[in-house]
Amino acid sequence: MMRTAFFDDAEERDNYYQDVPLSILRITPKIARQSISPLPRPPRNPRSVNITDQSYLLASYRELGREVRKDLFGVKELESNTKVIEAEPDLCIDDRTKCFFENTDAAYFGNLPGTFFPSNGHFVAIGVNHVEAGYARYSSVSLYDAATLIAIGSFTNLKEMKGSADRYLPGNPLSDQLYAISFRRNCTNYSHCIDVPESSLGLVAATIFMERAYLDPNGSKGSDPAIMLPFRIIYGEDPSLIPSLWKSGAKGVYKRVRDVLFPAEEVNSFQWPLP
Repeated sequence: MMRTAFFDDAEERDNYYQDVPLSILRITPKIARQSISPLPRPPRNPRSVNITDQSYLLASYRELGREVRKDLFGVKELESNTKVIEAEPDLCIDDRTKCFFENTDAAYFGNLPGTFFPSNGHFVAIGVNHVEAGYARYSSVSLYDAATLIAIGSFTNLKEMKGSADRYLPGNPLSDQLYAISFRRNCTNYSHCIDVPESSLGLVAATIFMERAYLDPNGSKGSDPAIMLPFRIIYGEDPSLIPSLWKSGAKGVYKRVRDVLFPAEEVNSFQWPLP
């Protein structure tokens, strides 16, 4: 897979898409595999280094979380931990094993909410707009079906993030550097909301949320996730509408997903509230 973005010239973009300068060659050796020496692994490019971290946003970020929870007053709620995804691609290449997220072009964060997505429930994603904060050129949050790893819904800094936190942080000068966007089964009468109909994602499907921040604006690689504040996923469910599905096997399903995608040795977990 190759991704190309950020064209400055629309005509050049169209010409590029018409004739992509990429070739894939499959080589089938006619000698024993044991006698083949693979090409040496190139050194991994280091991440771009930002001289400041995002701690200046922490107070406003915490306030945003409190206001979102206030908005859920009287509703069953829970919050799951976010994990920074930083695999060891060098080991994956050397051992010839499959490895996800082996690219330093982006900072990756993942969240397994630990609950299904019933019709009376919704998720609120809150976090830092890393583009507005100066840590990325493009940032997105996506909801995936854990069984297929197919994206069901997403939002980006290009349209949805900016202004989404204003209702929770009126008058806060840092609100544009934060976002608060919900995922609902029906977004009618809701602003800053992503529709997830049952036809796209079943009521008892396990889900994964992923946040990506691509390319530090002052470098050619992604920012170091260690200096960035991870996004948060807050789940709210109105128990008066239909019986809760949270305990209907969700715990076991998510444990299996977690063991496959986020083995403990590959991730660092953020427990909220951060210190």
